[in-house]
Amino acid sequence: MRAMNKPRTCITLIAAILALLAVAPACAQEEANAAAADEPPLAETWNEKASYAIGLNIGSNLEPDDLELDLELLLRGFKDGLEGTEALDSGEVDSVLSELGAKMQAHADRARQAAMMENTAKSAAFLATKEKEEGVVKTDSGLLYRELRAGSGDSPTANQTVTVHYHGALIDGTVFDSTYDRDQPTTYPVSGFIPGWSEALQLMKPGAKWELFIPADLAYGANGSPPTIPPAAALTFELELLEVE
Repeated sequence: MRAMNKPRTCITLIAAILALLAVAPACAQEEANAAAADEPPLAETWNEKASYAIGLNIGSNLEPDDLELDLELLLRGFKDGLEGTEALDSGEVDSVLSELGAKMQAHADRARQAAMMENTAKSAAFLATKEKEEGVVKTDSGLLYRELRAGSGDSPTANQTVTVHYHGALIDGTVFDSTYDRDQPTTYPVSGFIPGWSEALQLMKPGAKWELFIPADLAYGANGSPPTIPPAAALTFELELLEVE
């Protein structure tokens, strides 16, 4: 599997709005729920549907934070923004949003660190179990593999291009990518894949099919590859070397 570029964290104004909406007081939410029960059905115009869809999309993608906010002022700010008026000067708004961005980043860092610790422990236990299974070989780097089908001929070098089929999953069995499902193999330089793949391919021969159990440091490391691969996650693959160019 190709090594993916890892996007940089970016705190935007929209993200700030989402965080604010996520942490409205529970009492305000209860009031909103009560009011919603008395509301008439949604009208049928496109603008009304679009307005509801935007709100639904925002609400469906929120994660709670540790802020306590005033729902009325939140809605007033949203309304003022739409109408182009401001109750606070732009300098004060920028200062508050900058501080909010720092709080959001700290929250995200804590969540990522917790996920890293959990995935590191789970991955270590998984790999330790796999290492004991029949037919599994461990290389000096920590890569685990099991030959499902032998190949023949010369193994590729790091500078060569190969065509492969693969099926990739997390250790809980969640499939994140599969050329078999797409019925379309991929062609790429050996050196361009994640380290665990590059190592395995240079040991395989054309026609071979292996099962791989790859530690995080030979895959996507501590950061993972959001949103499909969590931080510090071991990965499993079925990898078939079809052709060496």
